[in-house]
Amino acid sequence: MFGPLGCTFATNVAGANIRHIPAVDWAMRTLLPLLLLVSCGRPEDPDTCGTLVLTGGDGLAIDSPGCASGTLTLSTQGTGDLSVTLEPVGDGEWRPVIEGSGVLTAVVLEGSVSLEGVGERAWWRQGYQSWSWSGVTEPQPIERDAQGLPEVGGDGDGFDVAHETAWSSWWVGLLGYDDGASLLVGATAAERSKWTLSTDGETLVAVWAGRGEQIQVDGRVELDPIWVGVDRDAWSLHVAYADAVAERTAPRPLRPRAPVGWATWTVYYEDIDADVVAAELAHAETVFASAPEPRLFQIDDGWQQVWGEWTAGPDFPDGTAALAASIEQAGFQPGLWMAPFYVDRSTTTYAAHDDWWVRNPDGTELRFTNLNTGDYAVIDATHPDARAWMAQQVADRVDDGFTYLKLDFLYAGAQEGLRQQDVTGTEALQLGLRAIREAVGDEAWILACGAPMLPSVGFAESFRSGADIAFTVQPDSDLDSLRWQTRATAARGWQTGVWWQIDSDQVLLREPFDESQGKAALIAAAASGGALLLGDSLADVPDWATNPALLEGLSAVPAVPEHPLASVSGIDASPIIENVQQDDRVPVRWQFPDGRTALINLSEDPLEVTAPPGTELFSGDALDEEAPRTLAPWSAELWLP
Repeated sequence: MFGPLGCTFATNVAGANIRHIPAVDWAMRTLLPLLLLVSCGRPEDPDTCGTLVLTGGDGLAIDSPGCASGTLTLSTQGTGDLSVTLEPVGDGEWRPVIEGSGVLTAVVLEGSVSLEGVGERAWWRQGYQSWSWSGVTEPQPIERDAQGLPEVGGDGDGFDVAHETAWSSWWVGLLGYDDGASLLVGATAAERSKWTLSTDGETLVAVWAGRGEQIQVDGRVELDPIWVGVDRDAWSLHVAYADAVAERTAPRPLRPRAPVGWATWTVYYEDIDADVVAAELAHAETVFASAPEPRLFQIDDGWQQVWGEWTAGPDFPDGTAALAASIEQAGFQPGLWMAPFYVDRSTTTYAAHDDWWVRNPDGTELRFTNLNTGDYAVIDATHPDARAWMAQQVADRVDDGFTYLKLDFLYAGAQEGLRQQDVTGTEALQLGLRAIREAVGDEAWILACGAPMLPSVGFAESFRSGADIAFTVQPDSDLDSLRWQTRATAARGWQTGVWWQIDSDQVLLREPFDESQGKAALIAAAASGGALLLGDSLADVPDWATNPALLEGLSAVPAVPEHPLASVSGIDASPIIENVQQDDRVPVRWQFPDGRTALINLSEDPLEVTAPPGTELFSGDALDEEAPRTLAPWSAELWLP
């Protein structure tokens, strides 16, 4: 039953058995061009995949009878005398090992794959960081750079999300059929280099580094492992991958409930002061009087002197400690926004330390100009004094009482550049994140925003899963932004409860939304399993927005969208671009583990759906059994069993 070479163990992951060729006699096996592929038999049930056999060496052979097969080969880019092999390190995990002497710039694993299914193949891709487009799209032809690597983007500054390519995915990617098999390949750690997966629908190209990293090799160098899985359930396959990552990097302990509350950003943007906060806090005590714990009241950008001088500005004359105390006395967890890796060039800190900043290869300082509001340098986290200073700024605000931290623009710490230590951007980011985490201790809850996805595992308790719902240049949300946001929830919701609680940004109910559309926004946010923070002035929030049955259901467990691979969308850089392209698609039916069902129609047309037995939350409509129902455009229903 185990084939000619035998399999030493088998484990069930997302419904598909994964068997591994044992690591014994490794030296002999790496001399072979490619290890023999072991077939453990086609499954009797056509709806399941056969045992997945992965075989490494100088490439990777994949075989799951009835579902998937493929052969991928390994190569290196760089200078010197370098060789690479793929070694098993865990259940479904493989790690590139480079040996020799020289400078490594990339490792490539490339080959064709075969999948069984009906219809068109779909590509479930992830963007580099929080704001990047993540979702299901069509495979596209791969365009390559001068080194022959797939063109990818997204790992530059905050505007580089516009440069991500449709054929590429950061950290993990899935190719599959809505009616058929799916193959997922993803990195299980992000400690050494960046990692991407690209596909044209037939060919897979996995790349370690290749983004300007230069890794010195003198002997043996191990890169971050990858995990491979095959299944007919694309969502469960992502959950299995998330579990594999969690086995390697322990996530932060999570609360059993997601936070409910309010934040300043999408009401006031940077224009906040002590009087505004006091007025909203007074309303918050009434609006959230019956809301379950934890209740959050978060101050966003605008409270500080300037980015890099993280003390209260003149509009908050009593200081941050007094501000946190007033929020806590009102019955809320105090939350505060910071951007720790950026320092404005107008600050005394910048002027006093000319060796604290990341530089470009030509020696000029790496800089970021944020919509003309500031000109920022990037902290070099490999400089011990700079790293300690950065971490202390955050720790000081926790000491003031702000135990919920929205840490933004974290991608800056991973940008490639010249630093005091010769490390990759990924290694530098890890140094900085660890320093912050150690400085704030276990008391603080961190929301990672503008953050590279995989490197944030183990650092943050919450993770922003998409772009802002509204922007300073477009201060009120619109229906296209809601669809953009909900598509991101469908793409990343599998992370909730495993790595962190995802944060889909604030819920806006004000015009141009009507009541039906506002309720759709609430239900879409609830489907994420993450935070539900209102983003309107609390004096204007209607009673139905804090329906106890809705808030009580926020149990930090996501709803699972049905047929996620059927909601094929087009990639755009932000919700503002979606206003023009309008090509996002959102799954209609979402199932909660506790039996609740969300029906979401974020399209221009009515949809005929089947409603489950139960009671609809807002209308009170009741059904004894499943029944057809018409879902109006831009509306949603939440059915309670």
